[in-house]
Amino acid sequence: MEWLKECALAAPDKTAIIYNDKSITYLTLYQHALKVAYALHRYDRIALMAENTLDDVYMIHGAMLAGTEVVMINKHLTAAEVMRQMASVKVDALFTTKEMNIDAINTHDFVNDALRAHTSYSPVQNKKDDILSIMFTSGTTGVQKAVPQTYGNHEASARICKETLTYTSESVWLDTLPLFHISGLSILLRAVMNQCTVVLHDGFNASRIINDLKTYNVTHLSLVPQTLERLLRHGLEPYHLQGILIGGAKLDERILTQSLKRNIPIYTSFGMTETCSQMITATPDDILLARNCVGRVNHNFKLFDCVNGIGEIGVRGEHVMHGYLYPESANEDAFRDGFFMTGDIGYIQDDYLYILDRRKDLIISGGENIYPSEVEQVILNNTEVQAVAVIPKSDAQWGQVPVCVYEADEDLDKTIINVLYDRLAKYKHPKQFVRTDALIRTSNGKVSRHKVKEWFDEMYRT
Repeated sequence: MEWLKECALAAPDKTAIIYNDKSITYLTLYQHALKVAYALHRYDRIALMAENTLDDVYMIHGAMLAGTEVVMINKHLTAAEVMRQMASVKVDALFTTKEMNIDAINTHDFVNDALRAHTSYSPVQNKKDDILSIMFTSGTTGVQKAVPQTYGNHEASARICKETLTYTSESVWLDTLPLFHISGLSILLRAVMNQCTVVLHDGFNASRIINDLKTYNVTHLSLVPQTLERLLRHGLEPYHLQGILIGGAKLDERILTQSLKRNIPIYTSFGMTETCSQMITATPDDILLARNCVGRVNHNFKLFDCVNGIGEIGVRGEHVMHGYLYPESANEDAFRDGFFMTGDIGYIQDDYLYILDRRKDLIISGGENIYPSEVEQVILNNTEVQAVAVIPKSDAQWGQVPVCVYEADEDLDKTIINVLYDRLAKYKHPKQFVRTDALIRTSNGKVSRHKVKEWFDEMYRT
């Protein structure tokens, strides 16, 4: 699999990357990546703390040309967390521009030295089952799990994406998602498989994004619900967009309604690190027919342990990882009957898949199942709350009760209570409300229930 080499031969003058208004052709990208590959070829596996820069693009493509596996490290981790991840997958070479109390190679200096060198290098021919990247799950249920993503996984994921979110060699993707996340990396890889152009941003800036959407005739954009909402506030319009792919969290009804009113082409999806980005996507037509779905199911989806039609979602296919690298014990429960167990609870209606919540986030109160996202959606869609997390709290009588931690400019406890009274059964109502100026989020802007719960337990422990 030589995606970049094929692009450089077929379309050498085609723009591959636009970064800070600087354009790089596919031929230049290939030539630069070859030099980096020569500098990397002595490494079987490296750890990269990517920063969404040209240097990191050269590192990723250079590693592929060298046959070097890349362990993607979240740039927000502490030194101790980075060291634990590296040790778990047996890698000791860390590339980063971040100053940390760890032995590391400066990415910028390494790339510059490689580009200045006069070398020639013949790229490795990667095979389908070779590992391209390794990423860690969020670790919200305990130890972080290392996910190996093969060239075949990435190629199958891109093929699934293209079946619903149509794009061609003329498409222009704007990538503002972190390259150390599967959502950001997959854009870079889809583009090189199809000779697309990527407009790369090294952070989220709503004004800059809207400017570049117009300046570069961007056709495709990937976002999480929170960043879509911020763009809407800045006056987002359809422009030249053919599709905005939403992932990472459930799309709020109010955000979807605003988008549809502006004729913005929204595609909602469901994906994971273990499935190399989205495994299913709802088109705008699907959303009109089945508003809150994430797409049409096929034979690669199955519900397990169903109760009243609701069960854990299993998925299979070439895009699904073969098994965790670490800890290997996690593989015992990861697969069942050839299906990867996603840990998400949902249901299928008229061949459309609907996601309710993560199995681990389910709150069981007095024997009743409470889905936090259901409560959160009611609050978000009917109040001025900016963000919310419904989390469990231990209770002597009921086992667990729900707690609502919300982000707002003023106290909205009474408003929330009144809204819930008419819309949800009483057992689903939070028994405690906590207002905060800013909820804890992940690096891609998604509210982290796990971190919010840790904060709540620390603040209100008895």
